[in-house]
Amino acid sequence: MTSQKYALAHIAITALLLLNCSDKSASPTTESSSSTATSSTIASSSATHSSSSFTDVLISSSSVIASSSNVVSSSTTQTISNGTLTDSRDGQAYKTVVIGSQTWMAQNLNYTPTSGNSWCYSNTASNCTTYGRLYDWATALTACPTGWHLPDTTAWNTLETYAGGSALAGNKLKAVSSLWATYSGITNTDDYGFSALPGGYYDGSLFHGVGSSGDWWASTPNGTTDAYGRYMYDDDAFLSHTNGGQASGFSVRCLKDTP
Repeated sequence: MTSQKYALAHIAITALLLLNCSDKSASPTTESSSSTATSSTIASSSATHSSSSFTDVLISSSSVIASSSNVVSSSTTQTISNGTLTDSRDGQAYKTVVIGSQTWMAQNLNYTPTSGNSWCYSNTASNCTTYGRLYDWATALTACPTGWHLPDTTAWNTLETYAGGSALAGNKLKAVSSLWATYSGITNTDDYGFSALPGGYYDGSLFHGVGSSGDWWASTPNGTTDAYGRYMYDDDAFLSHTNGGQASGFSVRCLKDTP
């Protein structure tokens, strides 16, 4: 009976030892599996990250290429076709430029008419030499030399559209000149050779804006007392629409007649 108990105890102890060994043997297998799973997860994560990084590099590289392409595109210069016009009335010579389907004077008119109203800014003759004369609307209508005319709003719209629209055309048409006041973020490029200058305007009693704005008449009236035109400011990129009293003094850009 006693030996039977010892035998049973021995069997129990052996079973416990075998069970313990079995647990220890199973535990590393589970850890190894867990470690393998973790390694696989890390490897997978690393591969995903590597793939993502590579994609990011490609995207970044593409962006740089696109940006570089844009820089090249924006730095491409417009071919400018210049000519010269000599006004037979007073012998003054003006640069001209072809922009799209139009031929414009590339300078403001500086003809002194024998009738009507016109002024040099601040009544200073040197301002006429630099910026051209300022004319009231009625005088501007007939101020251009033979073969040329004061453009209407449709002609101005054509120029505006060709130069990229109202929001961009100002910078593209302004002269690259220290006569324009400078502002951060505003770069005048004169892409088409229009060479607009800030000649200011006359309101009928006072002069305003030389160095900061240019104002030009259109031949299109607005009622009986006003007329349309265009203006550019030094602190933005716009070629803006304006409506001025016909007695005001604006600059004149003549447009060549079409056959």
